[in-house]
Amino acid sequence: MKLRMILIVVASLSAAQSCIIENRENCPAYLTLDFSLTPEEVGHIHLILRHENGGIFQDTVYRERFMSPYEIQVTRGCVTLAAFGNVRDMIFENGYTVETGTAADNLYTCFLQSEYNGDLERDTVTVMKNNIGLFIRVLSGAPDTDSISVCIESRSTGYDLQGNILEGVFSHRPEAVHLPEEGAAYFEFNSRIVRQKDEDLILSVFNGTDISDILLARIQLIPILKEAGIDMDDEHLDDVYMTVDCNRMTITVSPVGWYANGHAEITF
Repeated sequence: MKLRMILIVVASLSAAQSCIIENRENCPAYLTLDFSLTPEEVGHIHLILRHENGGIFQDTVYRERFMSPYEIQVTRGCVTLAAFGNVRDMIFENGYTVETGTAADNLYTCFLQSEYNGDLERDTVTVMKNNIGLFIRVLSGAPDTDSISVCIESRSTGYDLQGNILEGVFSHRPEAVHLPEEGAAYFEFNSRIVRQKDEDLILSVFNGTDISDILLARIQLIPILKEAGIDMDDEHLDDVYMTVDCNRMTITVSPVGWYANGHAEITF
């Protein structure tokens, strides 16, 4: 009986030692992601994890899950994480890009690259606003006040999985959301752009609504935005409110609102 007990103890110790010294290099890491800091403006996040070996995992995380730990098994090693919040119309192709003729989504993003080599790993995904809403008013004053239109053009079209700005053709000609009326003699247009890589963001104002329109103004926006205190290197991008007066050749810019104090009036 005593010998049997000794054998059982030895066997138990051998099993425990085997677990302790087991080579776990080929075992997955258990990764927990924290989405609890997601801004309330974000309704869902498209999550993409790409391992250094080329493997890709994708999932969509909805708002009701943001306050709960998100757990996933990942292969140990270097993992690139890309999180795109509020994707609606943008196109996925090694990242997200704007389709020509449309505006960017109200995109929030987070990009991480980490080594996950432990049994239990943890990271926080904090998406930030990575787009600029352009809210544009054009004061009426052209001979035909029913036919003002605008076009926004750029070569910056989206982000790859590392957060680099993708280049292509961005051209958006939005419909007017407001026409001149008594007490509000302006046209209003809304668009949305991604972060800009270069200084080639152009706003064109036309008298007319088709390809043969008369050009009233062609404005390089990046220098004007910089003068108004809006920098493309900011971590969080604000929306922009602009009022264009083609008669006076001025543009008023504010990152706060139409009637905010401290707006900048700039001649173009």
